[in-house]
Amino acid sequence: MENLYNLKKTIAFIINPISGGIRKDNFPALIGKIIDRNRFDVEINFTRSASHNLELAQQAVEQKKDIVVAVGGDGTINNVAKYLVKTPVIFGIIPQGSGNGLARHLHIPIDNIKALSLINQLNYRTIDTGMANDYFFINVAGAGFDAHVSHMFAKAPKRGFWSYTKISLNEFARYKPRLYKINIDGQNLVLPAFIVCVANGSQYGNNAFIAPDAKLSDGLFDVSIMKPFKVYKMPFIGAALFLKKFSQSPYVHYFRGRNVTIIRPEAEVFNIDGEPVEMEKDVNIRILPSSLHLIVPTKDQESIY
Repeated sequence: MENLYNLKKTIAFIINPISGGIRKDNFPALIGKIIDRNRFDVEINFTRSASHNLELAQQAVEQKKDIVVAVGGDGTINNVAKYLVKTPVIFGIIPQGSGNGLARHLHIPIDNIKALSLINQLNYRTIDTGMANDYFFINVAGAGFDAHVSHMFAKAPKRGFWSYTKISLNEFARYKPRLYKINIDGQNLVLPAFIVCVANGSQYGNNAFIAPDAKLSDGLFDVSIMKPFKVYKMPFIGAALFLKKFSQSPYVHYFRGRNVTIIRPEAEVFNIDGEPVEMEKDVNIRILPSSLHLIVPTKDQESIY
């Protein structure tokens, strides 16, 4: 852990103006009010598209900004962070998405003022990240029902927890488990599954803990494999998700490993940090240890790292 409180730094803010269905027209004024200009030189950019998001992140690295802060949801965070991996740039998060899974895992405040104040403290940890084939992720990657729901949610007219819940309930009865071949550090599994989630962080978002024991800097993924189950068992599984009991559920296989291969019956959508990505049927997932410097709360919380 480092504390760079006394060193003046340059910050580039990259703001997704529509993430989480929340307008951010007044965000620059809030930055001006909270961020200490005696210690930081600030640049503020609004994204115009996903590709522009990537362009701004790459530009910030090329310009050797000291800190890059993503203001948005997990998709925005992913698109910025992928350019900061294995660089000296420090990454900050102002959570403004529908689920905010990574921020919630890290106990980064959802409140904008508190999250911006955290940037002032400039306390960071170095965490692991991951790759699924050619796709970078920080928090979770996976196949199955979660990827399918992410795909449907991306097309939904409304964002937010209730929209996601409604889609999940509507799609549940229609979705059929797949037969997967899975290799975890040389251990081979062949089994039907509803979800195969390779987690670096502990939760999807909204405090739904798919991998409650996951840590971000232990050099390992936590792999949650949900078995097929009867409809009447769904409330029990839902309760396990929100009570941090999912890894103990009789409907879950739980493993840890550095390298995971998932072979699906066919190519279809894959979940990358909550965003649906069309990917080959064979997905190779590997960990990038100690690859991203990330601003976190000052209070030491070893259990989440």
